[in-house]
Amino acid sequence: MSTHSLSGMQYLVIPGFDGPTSSTSSSSGSSNNDGNTNNRRRRSRGLSLSLADMVATTTRNKRNSTGSNHSAPPESVSAPPPPSELEPSQVSVEIEGGQQLIIRPNRIIRGSVVLRATKPIHATQIRVKFRAVEVAMVRVRETSLEHKLERIDQLKRTYFDVDTRVWGNEASDFSVRTWESLEPGDHRFPFALKFPNVNFPPSVDDPLGFSIHYIWTAHVDGAGFQPGLRSREYILPYRPIICAPPPQEWSLSETLYKSDKKGPMARATAVLPQHVFCPDEPFSTNLHIECIPNDLIVTDVMLSLKKHYEGKLQLQQGTAYKTASRNILRSSVSVAGNNGTISIPIQFQMPTRLVSPSFASKHIRVYYSLTFHIQCESVGNSLIIKRPSWTSSFSIPIAIANLPNDHLLRIPDLTSIQSYHTSNEAPLFFDPALEEPPAFQMSDGPLMTPPLQSPPNYFSLPSMPPQAAQRERVEQTSFTSRLIKPGFAPELGEIATMAEVFDDDW
Repeated sequence: MSTHSLSGMQYLVIPGFDGPTSSTSSSSGSSNNDGNTNNRRRRSRGLSLSLADMVATTTRNKRNSTGSNHSAPPESVSAPPPPSELEPSQVSVEIEGGQQLIIRPNRIIRGSVVLRATKPIHATQIRVKFRAVEVAMVRVRETSLEHKLERIDQLKRTYFDVDTRVWGNEASDFSVRTWESLEPGDHRFPFALKFPNVNFPPSVDDPLGFSIHYIWTAHVDGAGFQPGLRSREYILPYRPIICAPPPQEWSLSETLYKSDKKGPMARATAVLPQHVFCPDEPFSTNLHIECIPNDLIVTDVMLSLKKHYEGKLQLQQGTAYKTASRNILRSSVSVAGNNGTISIPIQFQMPTRLVSPSFASKHIRVYYSLTFHIQCESVGNSLIIKRPSWTSSFSIPIAIANLPNDHLLRIPDLTSIQSYHTSNEAPLFFDPALEEPPAFQMSDGPLMTPPLQSPPNYFSLPSMPPQAAQRERVEQTSFTSRLIKPGFAPELGEIATMAEVFDDDW
């Protein structure tokens, strides 16, 4: 490479490329100038391509020299999806037996807490909780204010609330818990619980605003008191074991009055073989009807088995009551020809659907009645085309249990069942690897005497696994109230009936 001077100007000469030349002729020089111009353009384009190739080659050499494998092309790595596209992690409770399982006294329930983690989770522990809650909620009219307002009062009574740790570090009252990490994926943690040999109120959802539920939830406690995860509420039905007493025949008689209440219509008598019946048990009775006026005959009889619900909540201005009823069974009874006196045998199978034991809790009462709707017709004047008729109802109280008396010895430890009114025993979580919780007895005596070689002021206690420690049941209540405009909260039904009653007795 060298430089040449032309007309006082210096040019850089690159090998393979001729420098500029001067034109001295006018006619033939113009064609030469055109040829020279085309040559310069072609050589200039070639120079540009040569420089581009040199730069590309140098860049490839540098890139290949830094890699460990000069012949292999760089691999493409798939980036993980952004956090906004990931589904949130979820925790749930799975019970062996599913929704078909019915909780009963002295029964063992097994299940698992299932965690579906879509990203690493930092948690101190994972817990499963089981609680029983009775809710009494009423809508009442507010009379102390000038404006027309209504008020919703709610009392929540928790009969028990127990939980256990299925994963993580044990809780401490004097230090902050550390945490661990769980990788993305499905994680399953089994648990086992034994329900005490105690009769609690059965599950119920009536009347409107009143309920008794037995609820399972799972909780993932976040690291350093940060928010964690909580499952939805899983509600399983609970049925106490109520045994029917020995059969004892009894009868009930009642005078029935006409629909207009102006005079007696008939005398009805029913003879029942027992007081208490069980689902899927045969029911039989004899209904005897005797019309009081001589010109009446029995023309139609209908029977209905009703389930009645009553809810109550004691407030400052009195006790609010809500009622509801359901027709469990309704059937027509065949009536033969008669002259005003007839005996009708009644037989049917006690239903199983919607039939639960009769009971009374703090705020809810459930009872049953068997009602006969009797119609009588006047036959005194045969010239009347449309004869007058009257109807009246005859109700018989019955009770429902769920264990016949002859099955008393088939249920283990049945005679040792206690009521929740007198027992403080709560459900107990235990090691799911065991068939039953370990038997232990809490000692009420003095602390163990320390051995002689122990340091002074030290003593020892009987040790047991933390999950096997029996805790006494403690009931808790909470009350809330709020004002609403009239007509709001239609899910609570009609306004509750107020009565000047200020005690908890039914």
